[in-house]
Amino acid sequence: MRCLLALTLILATAFEIGTAQQGAEQASPRFDPPTLTTVVDVAYPLQSIASGTVVLEVSLDDAGKITDVRVVRGILSLTEPTERAARQWKFQPAKLDGKPVASKALWLFPSFHRTLDRVFNSRD
Repeated sequence: MRCLLALTLILATAFEIGTAQQGAEQASPRFDPPTLTTVVDVAYPLQSIASGTVVLEVSLDDAGKITDVRVVRGILSLTEPTERAARQWKFQPAKLDGKPVASKALWLFPSFHRTLDRVFNSRD
């Protein structure tokens, strides 16, 4: 009889824990980040010898339209063409529990050191 009572208590406790966890899972919101659907490549100036990473924060409305682009980290000759290209991107909006919401995303644009010699003498 004690074994049956102990087993019943263990099962009841396990059921309550499982139910509580299931309730917690249902209560936590599901966030799906925005999806990039159209990309415009960055046209860096040929005369630029700069290198590094430009970081932009892109703000989107609940339709996925870009409302603002903020420079988080810029590089003198690379920031403006990077921002110009990013403003032409298209997104599907972020979703919270299946409903479109406004969002922000950080995008990193690495570039590399180029010299005119390498551009004109490349074999690619």
